[in-house]
Amino acid sequence: MSQSRTLVAPLLAAGLIAAATATVASHVGTSNAYFDGAAGPYGVRVIVRTPGVIPGLAQASVRILSGESVDRVSVRPLRSDLGLDGAPPPDIADPVPGETGLYSAELWLMTAGSYSIEVTVAGAGGEGTVFVPVLAVAERLLPMNPAIGFGLAAAGLFLFVGAVTIIGAAVRESVLEPGLVPDARRRWHGRIAMALFTLPLVGVLGGGWIWWDAIDAAYRNRIYRPWSTTTDVEATEGRLLLTLTIDDPAWSARESEPGAGLLPDHGKLMHMFVVRADDLSAFAHVHPVRVSSDTFRVALPPLPDGEYRIYADIVHESGFAPTLVDSVTLPPSPATPPGTTVGGAVPSDVPAPDPDDSWAKLLPHGESEASRYALSSGRVVHWEREPTPSADEETTLRFSVTETDGTPSPLEPYMGMLSHAAVVRDDGSLFVHLHPSGSINLTAQQRFVEAENARGGEDLPAGRGHAGAMDRTSPTAGSVTFPFVFPEPGSYRIVVQVKIGAAVETAAFDLVVEES
Repeated sequence: MSQSRTLVAPLLAAGLIAAATATVASHVGTSNAYFDGAAGPYGVRVIVRTPGVIPGLAQASVRILSGESVDRVSVRPLRSDLGLDGAPPPDIADPVPGETGLYSAELWLMTAGSYSIEVTVAGAGGEGTVFVPVLAVAERLLPMNPAIGFGLAAAGLFLFVGAVTIIGAAVRESVLEPGLVPDARRRWHGRIAMALFTLPLVGVLGGGWIWWDAIDAAYRNRIYRPWSTTTDVEATEGRLLLTLTIDDPAWSARESEPGAGLLPDHGKLMHMFVVRADDLSAFAHVHPVRVSSDTFRVALPPLPDGEYRIYADIVHESGFAPTLVDSVTLPPSPATPPGTTVGGAVPSDVPAPDPDDSWAKLLPHGESEASRYALSSGRVVHWEREPTPSADEETTLRFSVTETDGTPSPLEPYMGMLSHAAVVRDDGSLFVHLHPSGSINLTAQQRFVEAENARGGEDLPAGRGHAGAMDRTSPTAGSVTFPFVFPEPGSYRIVVQVKIGAAVETAAFDLVVEES
């Protein structure tokens, strides 16, 4: 949507209007999707760069990670509420010159909503398919190039003057014999006709201007903004109790729509990340309990007091997976002397601590730029750095964990995944929750496959589920990888969580991403 208006805006509106609804993936600051997994016998990495405006062209890249020689890669967008019925024909992805095993295609996302990108790979090993959930979202306004705006204004002025001139010429000369010159009376009639035609033409242009303003305002209102929330913290029974309430009217309106119910992801209705705002030196991954249709509550670990940013992931039955964003100031945690028991009955509205909740105090941002992070347990997390990526460049984040004697740590599943990671920009404007399978929501992926099979079509493969995602790295190897693309330059922190025995270990690494 352009911020510029011209005389020809009404004539071009049909081709320029973008409509969208408030949808976004489990990220803040980007709606791109990253996936590592399998399409049948082929290991693939799929990266979908969403256009940011709807309609718009998404850029899909498919990298073949393993499997016998590939003959063809195709992709197509499938609306999650329509599935394969009425889907467009697949687009053939072209090999990228100079890049072995990398294929690229452009996909039109015509309407807002939840999509799955169907990726099909065919080759010597047969044919395999995987579905990658993507959410089409209006995120921004695209400014019009000044040169194009000037050209359109000039063209509009030319058409306006030309239309008025044609009317004058028609009245003045249309009934004259060839070669005759209009007399003063006919010239005067021509001028009157031009003036009379100018008035309704100006009215039409004025109406178009008003209509265009209304369309522009409607688009601006539909640009994605996280639902408004209110977060409160109170001390109770020796703990800080955080309550998050979704008080946005859009949430209440959505509750009555089909597919508005929530689905558990990794067995939890909400994954909440609590990140210290000033220096990113404290991090918690907790799982609030839903106590009403719009309210979630969790007992916080003993985080240091201060200002914190809240990022909370939920998944709707439709596959819509938003991240709720808020901030909160935490007071000092209530002190409970060691070995004492808090007396009295625990109120019924105080949720029991979730055994999968985890938290850690971390080095302040900017002090963890090395490739190793020493944990309090004596273990060490190593970042096997590739060359520092530029913005919008595909990269692999690879980490390994070693015991005190240097041997690989035996990693265990943490909520069904070998590892969890979060990428946070220092100003809080970007947050992405990652797994070894990428940034996609696996519950949304499985939901699409189940819905399509329920429609009576052919049985579709689920791609990589939670277990499949873990197969990429042996649980005894002590290493994990994450596919990622830093969408913009800036200073970032990567928080990595792994489970070893009963302990969840958390490490942090900092880097600066430059402009590409």
